[in-house]
Amino acid sequence: MGNKDDLRNEIFELLCFMLSSARGLIDEPKAYGPFRIIDSVSRLITILEKHQLADDFLIKEKRKIEEGKYSVMDGEEKFKEFLDALMVDFAEELKKR
Repeated sequence: MGNKDDLRNEIFELLCFMLSSARGLIDEPKAYGPFRIIDSVSRLITILEKHQLADDFLIKEKRKIEEGKYSVMDGEEKFKEFLDALMVDFAEELKKR
C-alpha cells in the first residue's frame, strides 16, 4: 500500500489528466468527452485499488469499464448501452450503501 504522498501525487496526476482532457475536448470530437470521463473513473478506481481503498464492487466495475470503454469506436448507440449498464450498476449499489 502506498503512503499519503503517493496518493496525493497519483490524484494530482489524475487531475492533470482531467484538466488536459477538458482542454482537449474543445477541439476533439464529441464522443471523446464521455470516453475521457469513463477513463477517469477507471483511473480513479486504480488509485483506490493501489491504496487498498477500492471494494469488490469498484474492482468489478473497473474490469467492466476496461472491457467496454472502447465500444465508443463501435458507434454511439453501443457506447450509450455500455454507459447505461454501468449507471444501473452504480445506482443499484448506491441504494445499498
